[in-house]
Amino acid sequence: MEKAFLVYKNGELVFLGDKTEYKLSQLTKNYQGPVFFYNLDFVRARVQQMQSALKDVRLFYALKANSHPDVLKVFKDNNVGVDVVSGGEIQHAIKNGFRYQQLVYSGVGKTRKELELAIQNDIHQINVESIPELQRIGEMSKTLGKKANVVFRINPDISIQSHPYIATGLKDNKFGIDTGQLLDVIEMAKRFSSSLSVRGISLHLGSQMLEFSSLKDSLAKLKPLFLKLRSEFPECHRFDFGGGLGIHYEKQDLESEGKLLKNYSEVVFSELTTLTYDIPGLEIQSEPGRWLVGHCGVLISQVQYVKKTPHKEFIVLDSGMNHLIRPSLYEAYHSIHSLKKSSESTKKYDVVGPICESADFFGKDRDLPEVKQDDFIVVSDCGAYAATMSSDYNLQDRALETSSARL
Repeated sequence: MEKAFLVYKNGELVFLGDKTEYKLSQLTKNYQGPVFFYNLDFVRARVQQMQSALKDVRLFYALKANSHPDVLKVFKDNNVGVDVVSGGEIQHAIKNGFRYQQLVYSGVGKTRKELELAIQNDIHQINVESIPELQRIGEMSKTLGKKANVVFRINPDISIQSHPYIATGLKDNKFGIDTGQLLDVIEMAKRFSSSLSVRGISLHLGSQMLEFSSLKDSLAKLKPLFLKLRSEFPECHRFDFGGGLGIHYEKQDLESEGKLLKNYSEVVFSELTTLTYDIPGLEIQSEPGRWLVGHCGVLISQVQYVKKTPHKEFIVLDSGMNHLIRPSLYEAYHSIHSLKKSSESTKKYDVVGPICESADFFGKDRDLPEVKQDDFIVVSDCGAYAATMSSDYNLQDRALETSSARL
């Protein structure tokens, strides 16, 4: 795969795949409204790259990043499981051909209805986030005549360099079980020994990690806790180190991201390899999302107006924070491109949407070739946490979604 994946050829923006290139102008024929496009070649190449770097690690793709059926098929075809966080996601994964034994169920607020669905169908693993949740699972499993597979998600109280809204490993966060509560968790699990099978330990520090010293510290902190669990529960043999590997939004540099993946894997194996030697049959698991699909998607939108004031020029699109909320919610950066490039000269624009909020923008003071009404704009890196976080605020229509399999 080339270093850059969105390039201009003959003045037109092209999305490069592993072996194929896609002219994005194809998606503007008979244009009906904003559209997300997913390059499946790109996803397939990333999956294979991660499987190679994290050899012998069982991957469970974080479905919340991108739930499009064509994207999920790539993971299914490459023997990747799914990390789900709701009953709706469980049902969506099953509808798209996954088995319950390929699902890891995470999330802090699992309802009785959702847990019944998971327990009745012998889901691969429930990542338990609190003692009350563990008690609920134990009681429900006993009533249902089942033995639920549980893994304890531990909060190591270690920070990562990320936006505070997507950091999940600090004691102030709602996620995970405090390390000081481990003995209470063990006691509760023993109370329900007939209806619970303690399979391991889980960790997730948050999303968009680009530096891994915190991950290394967290793995080191959890190893003795895992061994303590194993001494109490012989069936304990899974170490799930979560996901969170980040991507570069400010530049197209796949070579650098390959090195990032290599560094990530080196940190993981430097801490966990000793466990694999000492524990035959140890299963190491991961729950990646963004790194696999973040770059695979673009959002295509049409210019409705070019609005000039004495202070600024605005490109007003028919898509906004209702389709891609990350810039408004996280102050996240997404590159913005003209679909067609008529010249090398550029102007500064604020690229905004139609929603009645001042926070409704994709980017401010962006350099773009001169844009005219009815032109098309392409927002990059919309493969993760874009369509899945969209809404119908202002009763706007959702953006269409399609993939390279449909072209």
